[in-house]
Amino acid sequence: MKKFFLLAVMMFVAVNVSTVQANSMPREEMCVGGVGYGCMFSYVKEVFGEPLERRTFDGVDVHGCTWIYSPQFSVTGRTFGNPVSEEITVVAFSLKDDSLTLPDGLTVGMSYNEVVKRWGRGELYEYDGRRCYFYVPNDSDIPMTLSFYVDDAATITEIELGTDF
Repeated sequence: MKKFFLLAVMMFVAVNVSTVQANSMPREEMCVGGVGYGCMFSYVKEVFGEPLERRTFDGVDVHGCTWIYSPQFSVTGRTFGNPVSEEITVVAFSLKDDSLTLPDGLTVGMSYNEVVKRWGRGELYEYDGRRCYFYVPNDSDIPMTLSFYVDDAATITEIELGTDF
């Protein structure tokens, strides 16, 4: 829970900074395996099947759930005022291997330079010893970011979608 809270705070800061500084990309590119912001968990289940594990969390008037498909891939959703069900909305995902790709073919293990060729250099954000470059959707007011975490060789180690949760 502590890790999730820190991640949520980090993404909130990133989104607020991103509205002025970050490069953008089409919202349609900000999904993995056909799943992205706004999809319902029932659709996630159609695409990926049952998760290996479900973790729920509750806050004041907000309920959420992370479906973990592997240590390398998870999808998170939230709802306001309703209990968690398969009809909650996707607000985040995390991909740490090359088992899935973004629509334009980007995936973990590729050089970040491939992202730069397509979308320009994202806004650099460093947190807890990790570097990432994040992007915002160019055709939407939705406060979300797509982040590419990179290692010292500029290889993508994780792709993460997040919102201002």
